[in-house]
Amino acid sequence: MENLRINFFIYCIANFIWSAVFNLWYSFLPKYYEVLGASTIVIGFLFSLERVSEGFSNIFGGHFADKAGRKKVIIIGSFLGNISLLILYLAIDWIGLIPAIALFWVTVGIQFPTITALINESLPKKRRASALSVLSIMSYIPGIFTVSLGGLLMEKMGLLNGLRTSLLISFVIGILSTFAYIFFLKETLTTPKKFKIKLKWGASRRIWCFVPSYSLLMFSVSLISPFVIFYSQDIKGIGMLDWGIARSFFTAFTLIATIAGGLLSDRFGRKTALLLSFISILFPFSMILSRNLTHIIIAHIFASALFLGSSTIPVYVFEKSKSAKSIGMVNFCLAIAMVLGYPVGGFLYSLSPEYPFMISGLIRILGLIIGVFLI
Repeated sequence: MENLRINFFIYCIANFIWSAVFNLWYSFLPKYYEVLGASTIVIGFLFSLERVSEGFSNIFGGHFADKAGRKKVIIIGSFLGNISLLILYLAIDWIGLIPAIALFWVTVGIQFPTITALINESLPKKRRASALSVLSIMSYIPGIFTVSLGGLLMEKMGLLNGLRTSLLISFVIGILSTFAYIFFLKETLTTPKKFKIKLKWGASRRIWCFVPSYSLLMFSVSLISPFVIFYSQDIKGIGMLDWGIARSFFTAFTLIATIAGGLLSDRFGRKTALLLSFISILFPFSMILSRNLTHIIIAHIFASALFLGSSTIPVYVFEKSKSAKSIGMVNFCLAIAMVLGYPVGGFLYSLSPEYPFMISGLIRILGLIIGVFLI
C-alpha cells in the first residue's frame, strides 16, 4: 500500500495544475456557444451531449479499467482529451463544437471511475472518502482565482480570443499531464484481463435506492446550470468580470463544502453527507430573488452545498460493489437524468427565464423527500 500512495500524490498535483487552466474557460462556455451561433435550446442539447458522452463512457471506461488496468485507461483518456481541446479551439460554428464536446466528455467519463478505483486501491479504507475530498480540494483551490482571471481575460481580449487562448494553455498542460501519468503512475489492478464488454450489472439494493433520489437532484441541476450565466448577465445585469467573481466565490465555498462533506461522510455516515447536498434547494429560488452581484454570490454559496455529497458518491458505490464498473453505471444513470434536463431547461428558458429555476427548486424538494426514505 505504501508504494501505491504515490498514485494519490501524482494525480493530486496533475489535477491541481489542470484545474487552474480548466477554470479559465469552462464557466464561460455557454457564452462561447452563443457567439458561435447556438440558441438556448441548442445550448441545452450541447450540454446534453456532454452528459451522454460522459455517461456511456463511464460504463465502458469502468469496465475497461476492471479488465485492462487503471493506468492504461487514464493515459488513453488524457491523450484523447488533449485532442478534443484542439478541436474545440478550431471550431468556427456550433456544429463544429459537437465532435470536440463529445470527445472531451468521453475522456472525462472513462477516467472518472478509473481514477476513483485507482485511489481507492491505493489507500486504506478509512482514508478513502477524506482522500477523495482532498483530491477535490486540490481541484477547487486554483479555480477560486482563475475563474475571475478568466473573466478578466474575456473582458480584455474579447470572449472569443480570451477563451481560445485559455484552450491553448490547457492543451499544453494536458500534454505534460499525460507524460506524468506515463512515467509516474503505478498500476493497482493486480491481474489485468483481456478486455471484453459485458453490460450485466449486479447492484445492491442500497445503490438502486440511491439512484432515483440523486437522479432528481441532477435533473434539477441540469435544468439551470448552462443558463445561470445568461440569467445573471442578461436579466440581472452583471458583467463578465462580475460573473467570474461570482464563480470564484462558488468555487471557494465548494471547496469548504467538499472538505466538510468528506469529514461528515467518514464520521457520521455516507447518507448524512448525501442528504446534506439538498441544501442546494435554496439556490434556484435565491437566484430569482437576486437583485445585484452580492445576491448572486449568496445564491452561489447555496449552490455549493451540492458538493457536500460529491466525494461520498463514488466511495458509497465502491464500498457496496467493489467495482469500478458499478461506479460507471451509477454515473451513467445520473448522467441520463442530466441529459433530459438540459434541453428541457433550454426550452423553459426560451419561454421565460424564471421557469427553469422555479421547477428546479421544486424537483430538488421532491428528491430530498425520496432520499430521506430510500438512501
